[in-house]
Amino acid sequence: MNRLVLLGTGCPAPSHKRFGPSTLIEINGERYLFDTGSGVTQRLNELGLKSSDIDLVFITHIHSDHIVDLYQLYISGWHQGRNKPFKIIGPVGIKHFFTKQLESYFDELKLRKEYEMRPNEVGLDYEIIEIDDDFKFANKNLSIKPFYVDHAPVNPAYGFKINLKKNKTEKSIVISGDTKKSENLIKEALNSDILVHELFVDLEMDEKRMTLETVKNVSKYHTTPKDVGDIASQSNTKNLVLTHFVPPNFDEEKVLSEIKQYYEGNIYIGYDLFTIEIWGYDNIFDEFFIKENNK
Repeated sequence: MNRLVLLGTGCPAPSHKRFGPSTLIEINGERYLFDTGSGVTQRLNELGLKSSDIDLVFITHIHSDHIVDLYQLYISGWHQGRNKPFKIIGPVGIKHFFTKQLESYFDELKLRKEYEMRPNEVGLDYEIIEIDDDFKFANKNLSIKPFYVDHAPVNPAYGFKINLKKNKTEKSIVISGDTKKSENLIKEALNSDILVHELFVDLEMDEKRMTLETVKNVSKYHTTPKDVGDIASQSNTKNLVLTHFVPPNFDEEKVLSEIKQYYEGNIYIGYDLFTIEIWGYDNIFDEFFIKENNK
């Protein structure tokens, strides 16, 4: 199966419709997860997948809404029979964060292991790679390259470029991570087939949750509809898929209307479990089918 799935399209504000940010790419039976927002294991379950089915986890940056369920993914994968180490690739600092999580659960996990006597402990092993300037992941199905985006004061913060090749056909997916308008992102997304991009909806504001100063500050390190339209246009991406909406509830028509002033390509307002299925084992990405389920 070859597909891209938005597992969660929300933000730190809880929403029963939009869980925390997370994106799944599944290529020829290999499953790559980008960020582990709140509810990621539940959304995997809705797809018929287990936490133990994930081969590799990529983290864009160390913000709570992107990593809050990292331990849940780790421990539930062991409960579901993972028999290989849990693998994480992320920014400098992710090793410290995850080992601190393990320390906080040490006594609980020790008791569970001693009492439950599960058949393997290999699934509790873990491997963490912290990204440097030379990092690139590649195998026969795809390559994944991180690139810097601008989410200051959170630093480093990364987007990811996923290149796929089948026979002589090459296609690309770019995941923005969290960023304001970034020239580096535009460069990496140039002529991409899909750009998955975050969105800060500056058209609406809940004064009980955000002051004008808060809106101003948050907007400085996220991307507005106008900026998203500019990025999609300048990068000449074929398909713009929007996700990680701040706030989670907004006027979709207003957002589309504003973006369309700057970008003439295909625009999709993502939702949890929004799926792009890739038809044809021999013609990866030759044709897209947008699966309108679970809307």
